[in-house]
Amino acid sequence: MNAAPAITAAKGRHGRSAGASAAKSAEPDSAEPRWLAEVRLRAARRVLWLRQLWSDQGYQDEHLLAISHSEVDRALAPGSAAADAERAFYRSDEQAEKLTGEIAGLGASQADSRLEHIVGTFGLSGLDTALLMLATAGAADHAIGRVFGYLLDSTDAADPTPALAATLFDLREESPPGPDSPLVTWLLATPVAAAPDAFAWSAGWRADALLLPALMGRKPRGDRPGSDRSSGDWSAGCTGRAFKVPAGPVLRPDAVAEITGFVKGLGPSRPSGLPIEIELVGAPGSGRTTLAAQAAGKLGKSLVAVDATALGSGPELIANATREVRRALLDGAVIAWEHAEAVPQLAWQQIVATQLSFRSVPAPVPGAADYQTIRRSIACAPIGRRERIALWSSLTARHAPPAVADWALRPAEVTVAASVAPAGDREVAEVCRRMLMASTPELARPLPLPYEWTDLVLDQQTTAHLREFEAQAGHRGEVLDDWGFARLTSLGRGTAALFAGPSGTGKTMAAQVLARSLGLDLYRVDLAGVVSKYIGETEKRLRDLFEACERAPVLLLFDEADALFGKRTQVRDAHDRYANIEIDYVLQRMEQFDGVAVLATNRKGDLDTAFVRRLRFIIDFAPPGPAERERLWRIALEGATDLAGTPLTGQLNWHELGRELDLTGAGIKSVVLAAAFLAWGDGSPITERHVLAAARRELAKQGVVVRSSQSEPQ
Repeated sequence: MNAAPAITAAKGRHGRSAGASAAKSAEPDSAEPRWLAEVRLRAARRVLWLRQLWSDQGYQDEHLLAISHSEVDRALAPGSAAADAERAFYRSDEQAEKLTGEIAGLGASQADSRLEHIVGTFGLSGLDTALLMLATAGAADHAIGRVFGYLLDSTDAADPTPALAATLFDLREESPPGPDSPLVTWLLATPVAAAPDAFAWSAGWRADALLLPALMGRKPRGDRPGSDRSSGDWSAGCTGRAFKVPAGPVLRPDAVAEITGFVKGLGPSRPSGLPIEIELVGAPGSGRTTLAAQAAGKLGKSLVAVDATALGSGPELIANATREVRRALLDGAVIAWEHAEAVPQLAWQQIVATQLSFRSVPAPVPGAADYQTIRRSIACAPIGRRERIALWSSLTARHAPPAVADWALRPAEVTVAASVAPAGDREVAEVCRRMLMASTPELARPLPLPYEWTDLVLDQQTTAHLREFEAQAGHRGEVLDDWGFARLTSLGRGTAALFAGPSGTGKTMAAQVLARSLGLDLYRVDLAGVVSKYIGETEKRLRDLFEACERAPVLLLFDEADALFGKRTQVRDAHDRYANIEIDYVLQRMEQFDGVAVLATNRKGDLDTAFVRRLRFIIDFAPPGPAERERLWRIALEGATDLAGTPLTGQLNWHELGRELDLTGAGIKSVVLAAAFLAWGDGSPITERHVLAAARRELAKQGVVVRSSQSEPQ
């Protein structure tokens, strides 16, 4: 045997004076939490015993041995005998007895509420608790790690082991923590070694350092001095936020009642205590977290909202999610997972489920049968005009502007708009417009809105029909929501019209006038970009288009609509079958559209009859008669001047122009523009000669032969 100095021999030289100093250094610090003081006292008492044990050398010069004779004797002695000897020492030694009294005094003093809260919440056993105390003490004070090494007869700092915890706290009869221990399940503490040695008596353990702020009694950032946080702040390292129910109306009282009734109806008697998961289906900003907080409040719980996109991926995701659930449980709160669709379904199966939780998703999540969770899906439908106004009124004393009352804003968007209320209704409308137009796809192109009703020249019947369409599109909210007629529009709340008539009769211009009058933007659908030769691609593009424009303050114009809404044909081959499927989808999606749409065509007879039946308005645009044409000529030319104010038109016979030249409104615009260039070339005002020459060319494009008498001034 080598003659190197033994560890035990080196320790044995300290003698009783060292033991006394150890007892003195372990005196409790009033600034420390009780659990940490108890760890120091128990470690100090154990130090006294070990020094006593190591100082008893029964063999001469054995301190020169690497492994002494006494050390071998102690190792081979029965464990019960060693334990009894240690207990006897604690009763007989003055310093050890004093430490035992101090330990008992700690237990009789004010309870350590934070540690006991963890123990009670997660059901820790005595040995679990002791090991957690030791591991957390090592994380709180790295010098204690060297003490653990000393107690474990090691030359280096060490992590506490179940054996050390059982010895210090006299829990030798309990079994060491296993893989299913609450310490492991909730990441309170984890073994350092890898399997299969991870759960051995001699395996070291480390605590989650994120528990330290609460267990050390530190106040969370933002607390006022002297504020009572006896329950601790368990949010360290977590991204979840305590979500308080906002002041204001309950927008979905039926959904709150459905959730609370379901949970209370199951009660604690549900089979095997299966956890309940409420799936909240709705778009971002639809108030899903608020709904969860309102339901939790009715059940006597608070809510912690966690953005699932911030959890990371892989093992990190599971660990972060577990800490979020742990924090919610310690806060006595229900957890609500926002953007739950970001977490793979397989990962959800590895995250510990609580008795009640919420998941916010944009659409119901399909999945295999799960017999370990009770699930319920609740749809967060769009709120109506009445709810928007009520929410707005709870946020500001100002009257709700039309943009808030009439546009399909979600609760979160109404809240943002209310913050802009002091700037005025116009600024509120612009903010709302930007929020709603953020996702407008490239398949639609904006059109300018230069025209008003006075610029639109149509017969009286067509104008009246357009005014009726304007009234229905502009006052849908009042009639459907305030009057309660939304019950008759179960499929869709939109307003759609068909503008049918020859080219140039004012269909697009009428759409521009309507959009400007209704305070909407006008977007024309690019049919070339929508229609695809690939199966299913057209439907996908249309779905994206409708979803993007459904809530946006836009009037959607489908020009040449017969190309998209044509008649279904008899199926002769696969091409016909897929073409019919495409038309069927368009018909169904158009019926469900909640916005305002105009379809323009000059081939009304080519449209599918089932689609025509679904339209609320069919407005026929006829070519203008003599009176309308005269008015169009006057609007285009009468009173025209240059920048200097010089008249640009000569003597024109308005009545004859309207009676003799059979042109549409678009044709008259082309003629006026061509006549202006002819007059500029002649260096003279626009005369009837210029107008008739331009008209002859315009009519010739249409295949109309103009008599020479028509091209001569009268």
